[in-house]
Amino acid sequence: DPGNPDVVYVGALGHVFGPNAERGVYRTSDGGKNWKKILFRNDSTGIIDLILDPSNSKTIYAAFWQAGRTPWSLVSGGAGSGLFKSTDGGDSWKEITRNPGLPQQGAIGNIGITVSPAKPNRIWALIEHEANGGVYRSDDAGATWTFLSGDRNLRQRAWYFSKLYADPKDTNVVYAPNVSPMISKDGGKTFARGWGGGDNHDVWIDPTNPARLAMAHDNGVIFTTDSGKTSISTTTPTGQYYHVHLTSHFPYHVCGAKQDAGSSCGPVRVAPAGGRGGGGGGRGAATTPASPYSTFYGVAGGESGYISSNPADPDIMYGANYGGSMDMLNMRTGKSIAIDPWPLNPMGHDAKDSRYRFQWTYPIVHSPHDPNTIYAGSNVVFRSTNGGLLWTPISPDLTRHDPRTLGASGGPITKDQTSVEYYGTVFTIAESPRTKGVIWTGSDDGLIYLSRNNGLAWKNVTPKGLPDWMRWSIIEASPHATGTAFVAGNRYQMDDFAPYLYKTADYGVTWTKIVNGITADHFTRSIREDLYRPGLLYASTERGVWISYDAGSNWKALQKNLPPVPVHDMMLRDDDLVIATHGRAFWVMEGLAALRWAPEEVAVGGKPFLYKPAPVFRLNGQASPTFVYRLPADTGVVKFELFDKAGKLLLTSSSSDTAPTNAGRGGGGGFGGPQAPAKPTNRGGINRYTWPMRYKNATAFRNMITWAGSGNGPAMEPGTYKVTMTAGNNAPVSAEFVVKRDPRSSATDADLMEQTRFALQVRDRITQANEGVITIRNLKREMDERAPKMASTTEFADLVKTFSTKLGTVEDSLYQTKNQSGQDPLNYPIRLNDQMGGLMSFVAGGERRPPKQSYDVYAVLGPKLDAEIARLERVIATDLPKVNAMLKKAGQPEIVRSKVEPPVTAARPAFVP
Repeated sequence: DPGNPDVVYVGALGHVFGPNAERGVYRTSDGGKNWKKILFRNDSTGIIDLILDPSNSKTIYAAFWQAGRTPWSLVSGGAGSGLFKSTDGGDSWKEITRNPGLPQQGAIGNIGITVSPAKPNRIWALIEHEANGGVYRSDDAGATWTFLSGDRNLRQRAWYFSKLYADPKDTNVVYAPNVSPMISKDGGKTFARGWGGGDNHDVWIDPTNPARLAMAHDNGVIFTTDSGKTSISTTTPTGQYYHVHLTSHFPYHVCGAKQDAGSSCGPVRVAPAGGRGGGGGGRGAATTPASPYSTFYGVAGGESGYISSNPADPDIMYGANYGGSMDMLNMRTGKSIAIDPWPLNPMGHDAKDSRYRFQWTYPIVHSPHDPNTIYAGSNVVFRSTNGGLLWTPISPDLTRHDPRTLGASGGPITKDQTSVEYYGTVFTIAESPRTKGVIWTGSDDGLIYLSRNNGLAWKNVTPKGLPDWMRWSIIEASPHATGTAFVAGNRYQMDDFAPYLYKTADYGVTWTKIVNGITADHFTRSIREDLYRPGLLYASTERGVWISYDAGSNWKALQKNLPPVPVHDMMLRDDDLVIATHGRAFWVMEGLAALRWAPEEVAVGGKPFLYKPAPVFRLNGQASPTFVYRLPADTGVVKFELFDKAGKLLLTSSSSDTAPTNAGRGGGGGFGGPQAPAKPTNRGGINRYTWPMRYKNATAFRNMITWAGSGNGPAMEPGTYKVTMTAGNNAPVSAEFVVKRDPRSSATDADLMEQTRFALQVRDRITQANEGVITIRNLKREMDERAPKMASTTEFADLVKTFSTKLGTVEDSLYQTKNQSGQDPLNYPIRLNDQMGGLMSFVAGGERRPPKQSYDVYAVLGPKLDAEIARLERVIATDLPKVNAMLKKAGQPEIVRSKVEPPVTAARPAFVP
């Protein structure tokens, strides 16, 4: 009530899936604290429009609509539909449905009404009626009416569009938002296309400036300040996705068909960056090219149904739309072809008229075993083995195909045969990811079938004792056990809002209902099993997400920051859970490790706990697992140790580290050592530590300048590893995890193991060369330090000079001693250690087995290095005993060879060649 904000009227349609007494008009006089029902027709008829007279809020017009839906039908109209009027604020009402001028006989359906603010006695009504439907106007406040227009543009989908809006100042202007926006400028006699979007539902008109309007349509709102001559479109973050599909891109893309907005995909996160290259020309790790998919992009299909992509080539997209249509789109070329399994368009026909019935959201599912095999669900299962070019039915009718459910959708006045209510269809399909040819189906009329021989034979394995007309929404074939499956069903369109979840572990011979803990009226949409923990289940309902750690025996809410919203589907990939909501678009929960292993963490009480890591991918030449761990307060030093499958210690890292544990010294312009990994933290609570898994670098020496590479440790190969965490004085805790190869790579695990083995072999030769340089420099330094005390011995000086010259010749073969700046290798030829470093960088460049030429180059460099090391040993063996003999005779300490650099001190400066 514009004159009293404590007085509010509500017209309640009630839910349309069964009789309910909540329908009618309600009023509060105390700002909503208390409500009173002031108009009621019956339990099958509710209010579809409610208008206050702008000049007198005591005058109210109410439009009743008898409407209902079952899974297979939409009913619009009946004896309950009609118009009522009150002149005393709703205390009393008078029916005006059959007032003079209005249809006197026959069922009435949806009704939209509007009152002219400039002339309150002028009222328009848009009435659904078979013989006399259309626009009526009264100029005496509803006492008598005149039929003005039966334009089919206004009533082609009367149940969906039957609204009118009067201009606040011009008594001849009426807006009719509809499939196309319509406007009348002659009082409702004729209507022409106006401004707006597609599928328009609501209009707001500025009461002081009618040129300023907002039109609400299926994709958002369009605003104008000049009656539509110019306008601004906006969108709202309310995407309604029916299903979610995750591509095999890396990182994966999230895809789905969005109601009223077509199909789209988008990357879940930015692709991992490439490796570091040397500033002066060194080789970096293989770099991931910039993705062309930086935001959401349109794909195959339409507004309804499934999206799927070729697992081996995710740029080949498949999408469906209502009417059984399907198309395939090559994202690289932009070429699209229609590949309908049964291209007989059913629009306007009853479900029984079609040999193959395709539901609004019929499933499209790629086989997990063959990227060219695709399944599609009609009332039978269609299969293509050549990427959708040819389809073959591989099953009989897997539904109840009850004739009572295959009639017209719509009526009794206006039909609406878009396949939304097509019934008796295969609604969900799943092939076991463990065993090829084990195929599960669930129908929207309550049947579950299983084939264990690739579709040659089918068995009805429907759970016993079900209520009729269950819609099996999602069936999940377990990723851990072939005979195990989970299924989510719902019957909300049968006026039953209970959750229905079932599991089987014996190929459907027996089923167990698993809904304990889920709110009684949160009907279920989907169910999925965790990829890494058998029996960890996720379920989605009309209000959110639930989780079970015991295979469904008990559930608890996993709502977190997710608003109450219908979650229609879920998928898991890597360590993420992705959901498709009908109203809030896509959401992702990343990093499930802490959630996955929460029961074990709780069981250890206040002790340190290491969550078992999910598999990690070796990307761009490196695997970087993130370890999640919980610590009590004041834990002390935290240490991580990494072991290979044989138990060999590979790396250590501690919260008390003061220097990098695995960093090499890089040259000024060449390939530098990797950045030191961040240290693990020891804060109380949840911590995360990401550890680059690289083998130790080749030994380096101070002031070393290289061009082609200095021997950075190679990435660890795919396989099973163990990490151990020790926190303070607590007992160590360990967990195994798996490193997998890059899913985009064609290399095998064996290829990458050989790559790592050979890279380590080359690294060790670099170490050998560099340790030779260190040994030479240590010997020179020691002789230089003793020279002043042996100044009186000319023979010692001559021997040292000869010895140093021989050492210097070897050193210059191992390393370019003239290098003093980063670009000097361009002036002075690089030596063996730098050439070996370049070879190692080449060997590690990309996910592959080392090419033949790398072994060929090694065969050239290896003997040269062997010769120089042998020459060094001969020189040392010949001259060092002579030097030490002279020192011993003079009472000076002998020189001991060492391949370890001494620390830099004021008394012992860094060696300068």
